[in-house]
Amino acid sequence: MKALVDQSGNAKQTNAVAHAEAIAEGKVEAIALSITLPCIHCGEPTECATDTKRTDVFCCSGCRGAYDLIHGWGLADFYALRDQMRRSGAAQPASTSPHYEQFDTSEFLGPSTPTQHGDGLCSTELALHGLHCAACAWLIEKVAANEPGLKLARVKMSDHTVQLIFDPQETKLSRIARLFDRLGYKLTPLDRSRDTHLQLENRRLLIQIAIAGFLAANAMWIAVALYAGDYSGLAPEFRYFLGLVGTALGTVAVIGPGRTFFVGALASLRTWTPHMDLPVALGLAAGMVVGAINAISGAGHTYFDTLATLVFLLRIGRWIQFRQQQRAARAVDLMLRITPRHAALIGDFGETSLVLVERLIPGNRIRVAAGESVPADGVVVAGATQLDRSLLTGESIPAEVVSGDAVAAGTVNLVASIDVQVSAVGRDSRIGQVMQAVEAAAIEKTPIVQFADRIGGIFVVVITLLAAATFAAWLPSGLSEATANATSLLIVACPCALAMATPLAISVALGRAAKANILIRDGHSLQQLASPGVIWFDKTGTLTAGRQAVSHLAGDVEGLRLAASIEHECQHPVASAILREAERRRMRLSSNGTLTQVQAGGVIGRVDEQFVVVGNATLIRSHGIELTKAMQTAMDEFVARGESPVLIAVNSQVTTLLGITDPIREGAEALIADLRKRGWQIGMLSGDHQAIAERVGNLLQIAPERCHGGLSPEEKLAAIRQSRVPGRAVVMIGDGANDAAALAAADVGVAVRGGAEVSLQAAPVFIGSGKLSSIVKLLQGAQRTTQLIYLSFAISLSYNVVSVVLAMCGWISPLVAAVLMPISSVSVLAVTFGFKSFEVESQV
Repeated sequence: MKALVDQSGNAKQTNAVAHAEAIAEGKVEAIALSITLPCIHCGEPTECATDTKRTDVFCCSGCRGAYDLIHGWGLADFYALRDQMRRSGAAQPASTSPHYEQFDTSEFLGPSTPTQHGDGLCSTELALHGLHCAACAWLIEKVAANEPGLKLARVKMSDHTVQLIFDPQETKLSRIARLFDRLGYKLTPLDRSRDTHLQLENRRLLIQIAIAGFLAANAMWIAVALYAGDYSGLAPEFRYFLGLVGTALGTVAVIGPGRTFFVGALASLRTWTPHMDLPVALGLAAGMVVGAINAISGAGHTYFDTLATLVFLLRIGRWIQFRQQQRAARAVDLMLRITPRHAALIGDFGETSLVLVERLIPGNRIRVAAGESVPADGVVVAGATQLDRSLLTGESIPAEVVSGDAVAAGTVNLVASIDVQVSAVGRDSRIGQVMQAVEAAAIEKTPIVQFADRIGGIFVVVITLLAAATFAAWLPSGLSEATANATSLLIVACPCALAMATPLAISVALGRAAKANILIRDGHSLQQLASPGVIWFDKTGTLTAGRQAVSHLAGDVEGLRLAASIEHECQHPVASAILREAERRRMRLSSNGTLTQVQAGGVIGRVDEQFVVVGNATLIRSHGIELTKAMQTAMDEFVARGESPVLIAVNSQVTTLLGITDPIREGAEALIADLRKRGWQIGMLSGDHQAIAERVGNLLQIAPERCHGGLSPEEKLAAIRQSRVPGRAVVMIGDGANDAAALAAADVGVAVRGGAEVSLQAAPVFIGSGKLSSIVKLLQGAQRTTQLIYLSFAISLSYNVVSVVLAMCGWISPLVAAVLMPISSVSVLAVTFGFKSFEVESQV
C-alpha cells in the first residue's frame, strides 16, 4: 500500500504542474466554477468542477489506479477503517498495521525468508494467527488452491504455522498475506523462539473465555431472577428492565467473545466455501436479533442467557482444541532431545572447550569421547572406533569407522575417542533431515480426515439451506413466526451432539486404553485399526530384543569365563552380551582380569597370567593366531544362520566360538500368527542386513518377498507410501529414530517401549507395557470403539433429523429448541459411558 501511495503522490505533483503550465500557455481554459474536495483515495485537497461526483474525485491518475485496484481485491473496507481511525484520533501501531509490502523483504521476514528451489518455486513457513480447528485449515487450503501463483498452502495445526509454496513470477508473498487477511487470518514471520506466537494466542483465548464467562454468569443470574419472578409476581416495569439488561449482556457476549464465529462465517460467505462457523454464526445472529426485538417490545422470549452461555462453552471448546494442538510434537524439539546439546570444540592449539552445538559451523573440529553421542555430521580426521548406528539406521551390529569415514549425528561412539571435522549441524544434518521428513509426513492428511472435511462442508450447506427454506415457507404467516421457526432449526440442529459423538467415543476409549498402558494420541488411529490392512514391522527392538545376545557356543566354555573377566571394563554391546551369558550360566569371574587394549575388531587382556584375545577373525589373525579347520567350519555355520561369530583365543590358541545375534522377542511368533488370522498382511522393513532380515522373517513365517533389509529411513518412508491401497490402512510398528518418518507417514504408527523418544512422538500409538501381545488388544479395542462410534452417530443423527423436521413444521419454539439441544448430547453421553468400548485385561 505504501508503494501505491508514493506513486500517487508523485503522479499528483506531475499532473498539477502540467495543468498549471497548460493554463499559462492557453492550451486549456481555467475552470470558472470549481470546488475543492478531498481525493477519495489519499484525501489531498483537489480542485474539481462543482458537478463532479464524490466518487470521481481523484487528485491524479495514480490515486485512481490505486482505488480501482483496492476495490478489485475486495478491500473496500480499507477506506471505512481509515476514516474511522481518523475520526477517533487513534493511530494503529506499526507492528499490527497491514503494510503487506513488508512481506517482500528479508529484513522483515527473518527466519521466514522464502527459500528458492530449482524449479523456480519458493517456499516459506509463517506463523498463522486466528486458527481454531480443522475446518479453518480446510478453508485456508481450499481457497489457496484457487489463488494464481500459490501452489500449496499446508496448515500445521500442531504449532499454528502454514507452509507456503508459490511462484514468485506470478505472485508475491505480500499478496498472499493480504489474501489470508481477507479470510480472517493474520500471517507473521516466525519468531526465533517458535513458541512466542503460541503463547500470545493462548493468552488471547483465555482472556476471551474470561470475558465470556463473566457475561454468562451475570446473564444467568438475571435469568434466575426473571424465572423466580414468574412465581413471586415481579412488577412488569422491573421485568422489562431486567430483560433489557440481560439482552445487553447477551448481545455483548455475541459481538465480543463470539465475534470469532462471525469472522469465520464472513470469510465463508466471501469465498463461497462452507465453514462450520456459518450455522453457529447464523444461530447466534438470529437469536440476538429476535431476542432484542422481544426485549424492546416487552413480549416473547429474549434468549440472552442461552446466547451468553453458548458463547462461553464454545470459547472453552476452542481453547481445548488449541491446547491439544499445542502439545503436538515438532521436529526441531525432537531432534534436540536425541542429539547432544554441547560439543567439545578443538582449538588451534589442540585444547578443547565445551560449546553449544548450534554454534558449530562446517569446518570446525570436535572431539567425541567413547560412550558419547556424535553431535553433528562430519568426517573422522583422527582415531578409529566403532559406532552404534541403530538410532539412525537400525543396524544391530556396530560399524567400524577409521580416519576418512563419515559419521552422523545421533550415533554413539563405543570404543575410543575420535576427532571429527564438522560438515553439517542441526536441521542440515542427517538426523535433522529425518526429522523434517517426520514433520512433513505428520501433516499429510489421511483419507479419513479428508472425508471428515467433505462431510463438514456438506453439513453446513444442508443446515443453512434448510434454515433459509424454513424462513421462506413461514414468511407468509408473519416475519416473527418465520424468524422464530428458522432460529429454532438453527439452534436444535446445532452440531453439538453430532460432532461430539465421534470424539467422545474416542476420548473414552483413549482413557480406558491408557489404563492398560496403551497410549493413543490420535483418535483417528482407532478407526484405521478397526479393519485389517497392511502391517509393517521394524526388526531391531520390535520383533527382536534390540540388544546383542549369545545364541550359540562352540568349544571350551572356560573361554567364555575368561572373556567375561576382561570384558566387564568395556561398554561395547558384544561385551554386554558376553557378560549376560556368563551371568546366565552363573560363572564366577576372575578378579585378576585386566583389559589392556581396545581395538576396532575386539579387545585384548590378561586373566591369571593368561593372554586373552576376544574379537573377530581379522583381529585374531593379526596376532598370528590361526583357526583350526573345525573352528572355521563352525564359524561358517554361524554366519550362514545370520549370527555374528566372536572368537576367543587363550594363549594364542582359539578355544571358543560364540554366535552373537539379536534374539526374537518373546511373543513375536504368537503376534504374527494372530495378525494373520485377523486378515492383516505382514511385512518387515529393517535397516539391518538383508540376510539377517530374511533369517528373522523365516523364523516368524513372514514371506521372503515382504522382508526388506538394508533400508535407509528415506527408503522406509517410500515403502510405506508405495504400499498404500484405498480402503486398507497401512500400519507401521517400530521403536527407533530411523523409523520416525515411516511411523509418521503410515495411517497408524505404533511405537513400542524401549525406542528413541523421537519415534514415540512421531507415532500416534505407544505400547507402554512393552508387550507385543498388547498390539492384539489394541486391535480389539479399536473394533469395539468403531462400533460405538457408529451407534452414537446413528442416535445423534436420528435425533437431529427428527428435531429438524419438528422445527420446520413449527411444532417447537426457540425456547423448546434450546432445551432439546442438550438432550441429544446427554443421550450420546449415556450410550458412550455405558458401552464397553475398550476392555483390556488388567495384567497387560
